[in-house]
Amino acid sequence: MIKFRHPNNRAFYEYWCKLPKTGILPDKNSFMPEDIPSLLSTMVVYELVSNDFIRIRLIGSTVEERFGGHRTGSNYLDFVEEQRKDAASAAFWSQAKHNCGMYAVLAQELVSGRIAHIEVVGVPVSNDEGEHPVLFFQSNEIAYNSDGQQEKEPQEFDDKGDGLLKYIWVVERSYFDLGLGVPFLRD
Repeated sequence: MIKFRHPNNRAFYEYWCKLPKTGILPDKNSFMPEDIPSLLSTMVVYELVSNDFIRIRLIGSTVEERFGGHRTGSNYLDFVEEQRKDAASAAFWSQAKHNCGMYAVLAQELVSGRIAHIEVVGVPVSNDEGEHPVLFFQSNEIAYNSDGQQEKEPQEFDDKGDGLLKYIWVVERSYFDLGLGVPFLRD
């Protein structure tokens, strides 16, 4: 069982679990935004185009503020430290190839110098309409210490001072089984 630190991540995962499925995955068209309006601002949809290009297909307004503006259509890997790009891409592709979930805590360094810790949960969906795998993610800021314990409420996001994302790096990451096992994780 996943120990979510943020209730929105739990609600998102529970919603995904209830979607009608063909095999183990729901079709992306079964996702109805009107069913979970309170979660849309912290949702991201990625399309895995190639090892070098992970397109941000949809990005919620709260996440977009953290990323520093309109990012729909851009490459997620542009926000990952250079030495981590291959590992970040491999993590997304492993999730898509194994049809498993991903749980992570990310540290996002903002231009202001503030480090925002973000708990994310990602799940694959069937993409019968397109040639590329699609992953749905929920992304919420948490208070985090090095022991993985929630210590206090996260700082309020200041879109004037914190408005540009500098880098993203992984603090912790794991896959979770949706019915077909999980890949070996080397992070």
